[in-house]
Amino acid sequence: MKLTSFLQWLKSLSVKSILLLVSGLVILITTIVALSGSISSASKKVEKKLYGEEIGDNHLRYKHGCHIYDPETGKILVDSIDWLHVSYSDTIAILAKNNRRAYINLNTAELITPLVYEKAWEFSCDRGIMVKSDTIYIFRRDGSIVNPNGFKYKKQYEMLYHNDKLVVNVDNDKVGLIDTAAQWVLPPLYSMIENEHSHRLYNTKINDECVVYNYALDTVLMGNYKAIDVDWSEGLIATEYNGIQHLFSYEGKLIYEVIFKSIEELAYNTGRKDAHGNEIWEETNCYVYVDYNNKKGLMDKRYRVLTPPLFYDIKAQTKHTFFASFGKWSNRFGTLIDEHGKPIR
Repeated sequence: MKLTSFLQWLKSLSVKSILLLVSGLVILITTIVALSGSISSASKKVEKKLYGEEIGDNHLRYKHGCHIYDPETGKILVDSIDWLHVSYSDTIAILAKNNRRAYINLNTAELITPLVYEKAWEFSCDRGIMVKSDTIYIFRRDGSIVNPNGFKYKKQYEMLYHNDKLVVNVDNDKVGLIDTAAQWVLPPLYSMIENEHSHRLYNTKINDECVVYNYALDTVLMGNYKAIDVDWSEGLIATEYNGIQHLFSYEGKLIYEVIFKSIEELAYNTGRKDAHGNEIWEETNCYVYVDYNNKKGLMDKRYRVLTPPLFYDIKAQTKHTFFASFGKWSNRFGTLIDEHGKPIR
């Protein structure tokens, strides 16, 4: 319709008809604007629902340092969270709020323990561990407590089950090993129990005796040693109280009666210079050997050990006299020994 024709048609209408037409247009425009705003608002609401980290199997989400919410309904399920520790592939996490800890089911956002604990470790071997009032409590996945009476907490750094067993420190000197039922499988009589995960061994010491167990708690190696070290690639290094070291396999079979990390020449400065002005150094009648723990000892030219590996360093003063330093800080003090390993007074 041309503009002139439209104007003529408009003039032919009565005032009442024009008012009705204008009113209809206003209503139409208002409706379109309202619908547009509703669609835009709905779109924004959908976008706001999908923030934070997805947790659990039911697609709940966690806004860091804030809350857990359901993205389908927008409902906040747990509010005012300090932090949430989610371990890999587990649906039970540690929740922290108001300086207290609890275990939470990430599928339902429901606490499976009261929010009253002071420390917590993630679940391992289907067991979680928390501390309250210096007492250790062990939990099943349903939140029930394995040991209602608890164990005394002695500031252990790691409390995770491995192979269904946990090292527990009962006082400042003694440790033991418990199973998932909180029963002692190694009584708390040991001064040391180290869990060597890579070779599935427990390296222990009880009184003056070292004992290495496998994960089935069969004895692999036992002896009156100063220490046994589990080397990650070579085997078991057993150190006698005199410093001599032996190498055993991870199954406890003797491989070498005596081992050294290295053997080094020992030279001394004669105080003389050659024709070119260079200092003249000459060999002594001894070697320095280095043990597994990087301690040094004296050895003669026939490779007979003259001293235990007690020293941080050994330097030749003369052909027959050596300065052997103690400890990590070699500049503190040392002693003089002769070529037979005897102290010089």
